[in-house]
Amino acid sequence: MRVGATRHTEQSATSVGGKVRRALLASVLLGIVGSGLVWFVYRPWALHWGATAAEVARAMPGDSIIQAATFNATRAVTVTANPEDIWPWLVQMGYRRAGLYSYDRLDNDGIPSAEHIIPQYQGLQVGDSLPIGPGFYVTVAVLETNRSMLLVFPDWAEATWAWGLYPVGPGETRLVTRLRGRPQGIRTRLVVDLGEIFPMRKSMLGIKRRAESLAQQRDQPTPLPRLPR
Repeated sequence: MRVGATRHTEQSATSVGGKVRRALLASVLLGIVGSGLVWFVYRPWALHWGATAAEVARAMPGDSIIQAATFNATRAVTVTANPEDIWPWLVQMGYRRAGLYSYDRLDNDGIPSAEHIIPQYQGLQVGDSLPIGPGFYVTVAVLETNRSMLLVFPDWAEATWAWGLYPVGPGETRLVTRLRGRPQGIRTRLVVDLGEIFPMRKSMLGIKRRAESLAQQRDQPTPLPRLPR
């Protein structure tokens, strides 16, 4: 009986060991597949959301500032509006200004981003400091009205944030943004690589919606006054 019990115990241990090895192998394979999907599917989508190959390759202001950027993201969206309908939304953006048109609870202290043009924020100039977070500012390095804007980060291991407006037809403009930098540390790199696309995408779609609404309001004919009967 003791010999049989010993053999049974050994067989049970072998069976458990096999299950553990299979589980470890499955975990490793899932990790490899998951990493491959992130690197070859998700990350390219996140870095180039909405952008064409030509837009990714096209030079934009600030490209020469960071020669060896480890993070280089170009995103784009078509806006059914002219550049002059989009530009005011760009120059007034900022923390506790018009907002960033993104997740206001996260980046604007819960204050809703503006739904209208704010005249006092339309005088942005090169050299101005633009707040994009509590106590965090970027410097306006390039400002070409209705064409391009470049913001330079003082920290975040060097970074530049470019915006460009490219007309593609009557009443249609490509809104393109490019973020380049060298984020330091694994945690920061993971947050930037995996999560930055979501607030950026929401911001761009927010600008698109507002600009298109402004263009529609401008193009609506002014109703003629009613004559007294």
